[in-house]
Amino acid sequence: MIKYLFTTGFTLIFSVGFLYYLIQNSNFIPNGAVGYEWINILVFFFLVIVGVACLLNFIIFGIRKLLFKRLPDDVQIKRSIRYSLLLTLGLLVVYLLHFYHILGFLWGLGILIVVILALFVI
Repeated sequence: MIKYLFTTGFTLIFSVGFLYYLIQNSNFIPNGAVGYEWINILVFFFLVIVGVACLLNFIIFGIRKLLFKRLPDDVQIKRSIRYSLLLTLGLLVVYLLHFYHILGFLWGLGILIVVILALFVI
């Protein structure tokens, strides 16, 4: 469990620190002379997704550790990783739909919440 928490924490700190460095760098801009700098945009979103996944992983693991004390740690770790990756993927889909002007961000979050609640009920 300590190895899992250390790895997740180190990944979160690294992604946030590297994002902070890139945002402070004047050469890291999303648009250049020719058009969009897709490498910069993809690196930024990859680091944001990794940071969000690690943060959700900490939150879900903490909640599961408080509520389900009798389950073994390896089961709680696997389920928290699964749930955090699903939530991160859902947030990524909501943002991509918002980015391409298919669906508003708040509408997408509302639909994501309804889908998540429906998965628990059904």
